[in-house]
Amino acid sequence: MKKSLLLLTAALTFGSMASAQTTAPASAPQVPALTDVPAGHWAKDAIDRLVSRGIILGYPDGTYRGTQNLTRYEAAVIIARLLDQMRSGTVSTGTIDQETLTSLQNAIQELAADLAALGVRVTDLEENAVSKDDFARLEQRVEGLAAQAGDPEAIANIQAQIDELTARADDYDTLRADVDDNASSIAALNDLTVLLNQDILDLQDRVSAVEAAQADFVTRTDFDNLSTKVTGIDTRVTALERAPKFSIGGTINAQYGRLALVSGTTNFDVDRLTRQTFANDAFTTGLNCPSGVYSPSGNNTGCTDTNGGAYTQNGYISFGVKASNLTTASGAVTVNNAAINFYASNTFNLAGGQVGVFVDNASVDGTFSGQKFDVKYSAYNSQFKFNDYLFANDNDTEGAVQRRGIVANIEATQLPLAPKLTIVAGNAAPGRDTNDVLSGNYYGVRASVNPGGIGTFGVSFAQKDGNGTAGSSRSAIGLDYDLGFGTKNADGDSPFTVTGAWVNSLANSGGTFLANGGSFQRALDTRDQAFFTDVKGDLGVVQFGANFRAIDADFADGIAGMSANDSAYYYGAQGYKSTMPYGPDQVGYGAAIGTNLGPVALGAFVDSYVPYDRSVDTTRTTSFGVAAGAQLGALRAVGFYNNTQIDGDTYPFDLNNFAYNLASPYMDIADVPFAYSSTFGGKLSHDGAAANALVKNLSFTIADAYFYDDRVNDFQIYGNYSGTIAGVKIEPFARYHLVSAPGAGVNREGDVVAGTTTPDFSDAYDVRTYNTYKYGVKISTQPFTAIPGQPSVFFNFANRVTNLGTNMNATTAEAEELFGQTGITFNQFFAPNMKASIGYAYYQGFGVSSTTVASSASGASATYSAAADRFYSSPGGGATNPYAGDNFGSSAGKADGIFGQLDWNGLAANYGVFRYTNLINNTTSVAHGFKVSYTYKF
Repeated sequence: MKKSLLLLTAALTFGSMASAQTTAPASAPQVPALTDVPAGHWAKDAIDRLVSRGIILGYPDGTYRGTQNLTRYEAAVIIARLLDQMRSGTVSTGTIDQETLTSLQNAIQELAADLAALGVRVTDLEENAVSKDDFARLEQRVEGLAAQAGDPEAIANIQAQIDELTARADDYDTLRADVDDNASSIAALNDLTVLLNQDILDLQDRVSAVEAAQADFVTRTDFDNLSTKVTGIDTRVTALERAPKFSIGGTINAQYGRLALVSGTTNFDVDRLTRQTFANDAFTTGLNCPSGVYSPSGNNTGCTDTNGGAYTQNGYISFGVKASNLTTASGAVTVNNAAINFYASNTFNLAGGQVGVFVDNASVDGTFSGQKFDVKYSAYNSQFKFNDYLFANDNDTEGAVQRRGIVANIEATQLPLAPKLTIVAGNAAPGRDTNDVLSGNYYGVRASVNPGGIGTFGVSFAQKDGNGTAGSSRSAIGLDYDLGFGTKNADGDSPFTVTGAWVNSLANSGGTFLANGGSFQRALDTRDQAFFTDVKGDLGVVQFGANFRAIDADFADGIAGMSANDSAYYYGAQGYKSTMPYGPDQVGYGAAIGTNLGPVALGAFVDSYVPYDRSVDTTRTTSFGVAAGAQLGALRAVGFYNNTQIDGDTYPFDLNNFAYNLASPYMDIADVPFAYSSTFGGKLSHDGAAANALVKNLSFTIADAYFYDDRVNDFQIYGNYSGTIAGVKIEPFARYHLVSAPGAGVNREGDVVAGTTTPDFSDAYDVRTYNTYKYGVKISTQPFTAIPGQPSVFFNFANRVTNLGTNMNATTAEAEELFGQTGITFNQFFAPNMKASIGYAYYQGFGVSSTTVASSASGASATYSAAADRFYSSPGGGATNPYAGDNFGSSAGKADGIFGQLDWNGLAANYGVFRYTNLINNTTSVAHGFKVSYTYKF
């Protein structure tokens, strides 16, 4: 580098001095003797000339040190001396001859080569150096090495400047023509040289720093060795991940509490005051009460809680072991996951005897010779289903029937047609449902195949041995199919589908084919049979379907199908847990068509059926409906016409199928409002929860239906909204419902109240004019984090008024209900994870069936629902038709309470004071309740 700078400086100096020396020669000064520049060195002449001009003087000790790097200070002195001589005239810039220009060009080119070589050195050092810090991080399995990056932009700038100088040197003819007229060009070239030298010196400093730091770097070989070690560790870790794993987990729960009267004698329901609050499950008798009555809402508004039975000392301990990645020695069986869970009984009752530990459930899944399998065991609620009418026990969540057994599924891909096998076996006994749905030992097998990928076809056999009582043993065989034809769409659905099932169930008593020497004909004569098939087509703009079904009456309550899903506890076939598409005791058929022509909405259906046993009843019920209208997004406006006939006579509705405000289209195709009735009218609705809603979270319905056979008109308008304003969630709702009957009302049977001449309007098809209006709001907030304790609050309110006639006066109403709840929760209360809540609730009812308890049918949903008239039981929430809305009770009362709860890391403490007042005799009862519970999961 020093060589390049020397040549460049000499060329600039002596090229500019050539003219002056020819015209005004001066005596040469004494040249200092530089002791370390040997004679014959290629640079000696240039050094001597610079020394003779005073540009370079050497070091004080008389040395030149030609192999030492030139510092920026030394370069500045050299350039300054040269510039001083040019300004003083000692060096003339008048002429640069060819020889000087050539020397300048050579020096610049040599300087460019040196710079390129220096850049290579920097790049090589930076790309191949690994720091010790990086080495330490690699030992901790960090996936990357932080390479020391160079400064390619600076090098590129230097190269560009050198290229510019080279271009100027090549173009020397132009430079010589301009030098006389513009001496400043020489000065600019000199200044450029100074800048160039400065960049060179910066680069030299970086090289020196990198070279000095080499002691802190490891070699590439060390890095490669470390990478090999890391790869080996990764291999070992992968092996560990695939190795068998075991874990233990469980729950410890303990609770103690009591709710009882402290004054008065009237027991009353408490949990309807606390439902949908922080204390929802704190003061309750338990789910589904009274015993044997299922509450679809999950709330226990149908039971009194203050009789001391709400809760006492209780608790449980459960724990389990899980394993995964288990393989037999031969590798034929691989267990992906396995688990067994236990529970301890009598854990907190010393008088009950010893603590018992029992298996609750177990499961395993994996592959057997490459075929997937899973096996599940349950001590009390084994779940399985063969088809909609046979062994449907997969939705029995409340234990209507207790089933202890196993369920095994195997994808037998190595067998012909690759069937999927389901095998069940166990023992059953009545649970919440006391009927003989499934009892004694039971077992069954189902095999399903998918021939040609068109869908599943299954065949089943099911058997129960009974519990020793006559008639309890039963056998059944079944078929089911779910087939698709045509090119599937993006969702995997075929344009044409055929689905259905057939079950032949035999009670093994008397002389049936399978018991006591019975004949095949006897078996056919005494069989319980269920069959249905649905055929559907979807051509995009039009959908259509047809069905046929024949369902024996014995499939009601799950008896013939041995199906707990259809048990009477869940309100039977087509009840809250049933998946039956068609109810029992009918032979019928139907068809539907629907269109989707952009904004045009069309739908129509027809359905007809008779009882299954026509030797007893030949009544035929036929319903027809059609709807037409338009739709824009989630806004839909349709007009409709329906007709229902029973043995040729027009009826207002079919009680077996009519559902008020039905939301399910016939066969999921024909969406006709008020289906299975004799009505015409119109409906305008908007679904705020739909993806294409015009106004998000705003739902409303305006409907008018005229029951033309009875000349009864049903008009309703209702809506609800959910929105958040400034962090406050607001959910208002409102409803108005008017049923208008001719004259004094419809009394189809013409009967009267016993002992009077007053018409009796209590029958199913009787109705008087009435109206109901209902409104309310739910308000809640998120925690206010800026306020100490981070409180959140809620406020709920609802009011319902029902009058006979069209009068809307609340003070003279035949029935009225008022409900309110409010509360506050401190989400950070004294300690981390601690919450403290306090609430108040009030209920008041007039003209209702009971104020001490309420119907469970809609206890959770109807109170704040705009679609239901009443709080606890109403059309759309327990009743089957709008004609029931004029039925009133004679009770009047109110209940209120204040309650609190403290939560901290699984520990919960509740306390409440509740009061009931009979507004007829003004008697009051007061109850106190408390509950402490702790739950720990491990």
